[in-house]
Amino acid sequence: MLESRDGRVIYVVADGGKVRFLHDAQGEMRDVTDFDQHDHEGTPGKVPSGATPADQAKEAFARVVAERINAAVQSGGKVDGLVIAAPAPILHEIRENLSKPAQAKLIKTFTKDLTNIPAHDLRHHFDIPATGWQLPA
Repeated sequence: MLESRDGRVIYVVADGGKVRFLHDAQGEMRDVTDFDQHDHEGTPGKVPSGATPADQAKEAFARVVAERINAAVQSGGKVDGLVIAAPAPILHEIRENLSKPAQAKLIKTFTKDLTNIPAHDLRHHFDIPATGWQLPA
């Protein structure tokens, strides 16, 4: 079984308005990039009738996050796995918009909002096994 502890797993921490992409390198989480909904506008997509403008913005932002994940996987860079943490509605929207190659890289998801946790405190929130994640085949 292939396992990774060297940063080849991308950690995505998102909520309805902010996302952070991180790597776990040598037992320490490090931010790679981040952005918020004010920096990027999402596509409207289909939203349930009666959805508020705030809900629509959150769902559009989640689609932007999924597009970024898809791009990272398709870029040809070394991405062995993905771990995503987000509140349930945002996580659902991200997962719904992941490409098949990105879905194949998904190791684990957490229904938690961890966006405001400092990078150095994030590692223990992910329950990372001592040997690292078992990577998708």
